[in-house]
Amino acid sequence: MTIDKSTKAIHGRKDKTYLGANYPIYQSTTFAVSKSDEYDRFIRGDDEEFYMYSRYSNPTVRNVEEKIASLENAEDAILFASGMAAITTTILSFVEKGDVVVAQRRLYGMAYRFLRDLAPKFGIEVHFVDDNQLYSLHRKFPAAKLVYFETPINPTTDCISILKAVSAARKSSALIVMDNTFASPINQTPIDFGVDIVVHSATKYLGGHSDIMAGAAASTKKLVHAIRETMKAFGGCINPIDAYMLDRSLKTLKVRVEQQNKSAQRLAEFFMRQNKVKNVFYPGIPSSKNYKIAKRQMTGFGGMLCIELANLESAKKFCDNLEIALNATSLGGVETLVSIPLLTSHIRMTPEELIAAKVSEGMVRVSVGIEDVDDLMQDFKNALARV
Repeated sequence: MTIDKSTKAIHGRKDKTYLGANYPIYQSTTFAVSKSDEYDRFIRGDDEEFYMYSRYSNPTVRNVEEKIASLENAEDAILFASGMAAITTTILSFVEKGDVVVAQRRLYGMAYRFLRDLAPKFGIEVHFVDDNQLYSLHRKFPAAKLVYFETPINPTTDCISILKAVSAARKSSALIVMDNTFASPINQTPIDFGVDIVVHSATKYLGGHSDIMAGAAASTKKLVHAIRETMKAFGGCINPIDAYMLDRSLKTLKVRVEQQNKSAQRLAEFFMRQNKVKNVFYPGIPSSKNYKIAKRQMTGFGGMLCIELANLESAKKFCDNLEIALNATSLGGVETLVSIPLLTSHIRMTPEELIAAKVSEGMVRVSVGIEDVDDLMQDFKNALARV
């Protein structure tokens, strides 16, 4: 029986005690055993239903992990306290001193800074490559241990061919880790294209209401087990209440994302008609160089778009004159957010790094919410008139 993602996102574990519609919150840090010999189940490390301490695992958390695994067409998943906890813990689970990591040059700013500034402190050799170099990395980096990239790319929404990146990484026998935050599993399932591990800032589309922080990684049972062992030491676990709220959010994930897809498409077309907008970046625009790639690997073009105005001052005026859309960082929520990458996601990057990331001072990233799209267009039109 084929089950739609909307159904997978709603129905998870059942409350067998009281038959509640929602799975309970097990707000307990520790779980007792009836006999000391039961700790053998923990020592073996192969029993997913043995709960001892919530940093290791928790029933409420486990319910959501299983849902995310199902949505990503993965065998298993693990939750974290934030997206960066998911990214850093996943990477450090598989590389050590002397290993080579090849990363896409254009990444979410904090992920880039982790690989640029912190990973080398562990003796990890990190090489940043351009998009096309990602497709031929096996030639220059045959000993790469791990390859890391994202698509669509933050903030330009440019798309990388997952199949080409996977093919190149396979020739180096590298582990492939991809950030799927911008697309969400509703629009894209990278594991179907050969990616080994998918990571998310679950704060964004999976959470969807700007009220929790969470991260996730999905993969095979073997790889998730390795990540979980690292997480136990690093301690970046999610708490049960946030996991419960994430479960609540997943139940509306598909309807939210599908509405955001539709509204983003209309807004991209709207911005293309505005004289003060120099460029519009959205993979759903047929004339975009990303359109064909996105069509091959995405079922929807997403709720993220980016516009470019004349300069930083114009971008500030535009954002400061909005009445409905909020001038705030983050993305994926039900409310429309705008942010200037130069001041938020891509701070502390050199002018050369910004050029390489194709981020200009006049760029404004737009995370489209689920408000009435005509109201949003009028809000954006009024703000542009004041630029």
